[in-house]
Parts: sequence; C-alpha cells; structure tokens
Amino acid sequence: MDAQLLITLQNYGFSDKEARIYLTCLELGSSLASTIARRAEVNRWTAYSILQDFKRQGIASETIIDEVKYFSVVSPEVLFKKEEEKYEKMKSTLPELLAITEKFGNRPKTQFFEWLEGLKYVYKQVILSWEEMNKWESFLTFVWSSNIDSKLQKYLIEEFVPWRLKYKTPTKAIIDKKSLSEWYSKYNKDKHNNIIIDDPIFDIANEIIVHWKDKISILMYAPNEMCALTITSQTLHNWLKSMFNLIWKLYKKKHRW
Repeated sequence: MDAQLLITLQNYGFSDKEARIYLTCLELGSSLASTIARRAEVNRWTAYSILQDFKRQGIASETIIDEVKYFSVVSPEVLFKKEEEKYEKMKSTLPELLAITEKFGNRPKTQFFEWLEGLKYVYKQVILSWEEMNKWESFLTFVWSSNIDSKLQKYLIEEFVPWRLKYKTPTKAIIDKKSLSEWYSKYNKDKHNNIIIDDPIFDIANEIIVHWKDKISILMYAPNEMCALTITSQTLHNWLKSMFNLIWKLYKKKHRW
C-alpha cells in the first residue's frame, strides 16, 4: 500500500486505519467487509465499523446481493469535493467562532510543562519574546539559583545565557542572597542589573519571569520537581511587573550608591 497516499489521506483527517480501508476499497471495487479487512490488515470488526461510518458520511455505499453485503467507496474526486464542501461550511462559521474568541479571549490561559525539555521550551519562548518585541523592553526575573538540576544548569550556562547576551535588552534580576550559588555568580550576576536581597522574609525558592506583553512564567527547577507554568494574563502580568518595579525602586532608594 502506497505510504504517501496514506499520509495524504491522513492529512485530510483520516486515521491510519480509515486511510487503509479507503485505499483498499479503491483497489478492490465492490467487496466483502471481511475481504477489505484482510487486505487492509485491519481487524474485521474495526473495518466494518469504519465502513459504516463511511456510509454515514456519504463516502461508502452498501449493496446487498444474495443477502451478502458488498461495500464500495466514492472516487477520489468525489471524496475531495466533499472535503472542500466541509471546509467551506467551516469557513462560513468563522465570524461566529471569532466572536466567541473575542468574547472570552481575555480569560487567563495556562500552560504546564514538565522536566528538562519543558523548562528549556519555556526559556526558549522567553528569548523569542525579546526577538518579537522592542529590544528595550526589560526582562524581569525573581531568581533563586541554588538546588538546581545539573542538566538544567548546563543548559543555562552553555545555551541560554550566551543566547540572552546576544541582545542588549535591559535585564533586571532580584536575587535571594542565601541562594546565590557560585555558578550563578560566575555566569549571570555580573551580566544583570540586579539587586541582592539579604532578608529571611524574602524566600522565593524558584524563578519567576515577567516577559512578553502579557506572560508570567514560574519555573521550578529542583531535580525532584522540575516543571514550569506559563500564565497569559494582562492583569497578572501588569500586577507582578508593578510589584517587581516597586521592590526595585524601594530597594535602590534605601541602598543608594
């Protein structure tokens, strides 16, 4: 069976088994469900169920000869014509769908990511947000740099930090002093415009990044809980940004130099 044809049909929304059944029916013409199933290498009952679905969609027809059911499918021209009709029908509802998006579009959206690849994805999105926005837009982060997974630390040192330093984007970091690890001091602290808070009340334990126009990313990078949560919310973004800037302003005023 032609693999490329299978892929083409799957791109039109068929499952692998549906594509196999359709192509087999084209090859056989009118045939028994058991024969179609055998040639398509699909379970007989699954094949029969798919053929019944095809009938409901107008893709297949059923003929009874001597009390035996034979199935055949429409030609590719008819199939694709039906797909075009479905597309046009869907397209006609676009204004209504957009109206729903507009009505509920301001609700906060959350994305959850797990393990090393998940955190790397979030850091990549942070970098890409700088590329999309004006380079003067500050990158704000609350940082805890100890108890970090060694593989994530390697990624930050070898990939993320060099990538970030390619841009002249202003970078502000508020760092918990008790978490200030040797590797962070070496690779990050001097590259940030930062304040280091030495106060037991300040205990963030992870990293919180304020980025893009409306995103907050919370990254937990201890080996036993590595995950990240990105929240898209203009209200939350503006609130946390204002909190960051307030802490920054008060601390700088208190520690003038």
